[in-house]
Amino acid sequence: MTYWFRPALKPLPARAPPVRDPWKDNARLALITLVVFGHCLEPLRGVASIDALYRFLYLFHMPAFVFLSGAVARADVDLKLLKRIAFQLLLPYLLFQGLYALAAHAPGWPDDGPAGITTPYWLLWYLPSLAAWRLLLPVFMRLRHPLALAVLLALAAGWADDVGYRMSLSRTVAFFPFFVIGHLYAPAWRERLRGPLACVLALASLFALGWAATTVPDSRWLYGSNGYTALGVDDAAGTLWRLLRLGAGVAGTAAFLVLVPQRAYAVTAAGARSLQAYLAHGFVVKFAVVAGVFGWLEASEPPLVNALALLLAAWVLVRLLASVPAARLLSPLTSPQWLERHLWRAPGA
Repeated sequence: MTYWFRPALKPLPARAPPVRDPWKDNARLALITLVVFGHCLEPLRGVASIDALYRFLYLFHMPAFVFLSGAVARADVDLKLLKRIAFQLLLPYLLFQGLYALAAHAPGWPDDGPAGITTPYWLLWYLPSLAAWRLLLPVFMRLRHPLALAVLLALAAGWADDVGYRMSLSRTVAFFPFFVIGHLYAPAWRERLRGPLACVLALASLFALGWAATTVPDSRWLYGSNGYTALGVDDAAGTLWRLLRLGAGVAGTAAFLVLVPQRAYAVTAAGARSLQAYLAHGFVVKFAVVAGVFGWLEASEPPLVNALALLLAAWVLVRLLASVPAARLLSPLTSPQWLERHLWRAPGA
């Protein structure tokens, strides 16, 4: 009798989860805190020192966020990328656009809420813009001079009066150079902009940008949301101002990222959940306006104390909204897998 023995099959080793870069997560956590801080400063901009601080933040914090988004973006398009754009960017945009529209009916809400589905409300502009950048990047990376063309497109967009808030078209084009820079040069910047001398130069650059922020004639130049005619200048002056704004954004981004720690800390993991904090913090800020918190602050404390209190409040709010329990609570909105299961049909199914 012949016996056949089959060797036991060894189980395949479990695939290790991708290792996250603590520097990028530290940067995300710091930047989302500055974004929330900037939105908290917004109701107090009638005070000159608060307005100067607000303008300083807007010189670099969103360019740096866009830079980091470009640093992790892929330069090819496949079904997986399109799925992520649809279910991690566009669907959350629609869900939060609807939620902010509902919240705008609350008594005392400080604005009119979303102006239709194609005009992103306040902070929601980043989602359709990020979707567009991810789709534009593979095209531009196949061109000979992607960064130069992105800058020319950003400058030329201001010539058109009808490029504005609808579908975040103006901001998409105006901030696209930072996305391309992040994709092309993030590793090189990280290696070269290190050491004590780089930190000293970074601090000096940020102080210089703080002074430069006070010379901006209109804070709308920092948003990238309007054409040059709407900002009250001709095309030549507008092109120059936007070019200066791009340069200041690049300098501020480089200076800020030099100061970001390279190693992991206990709070670093929260940086991976920065998007949920970005989308949800607007409700807290607006309801704080409704409750009269900012009016009380403006009347009761010196501006410096107000700024420090709001920075601490922004940090606490980000830590709460970027926590694991908050991720579980918000995931049906920020990562709507329940809709994905009902709407997505896998190839060949």
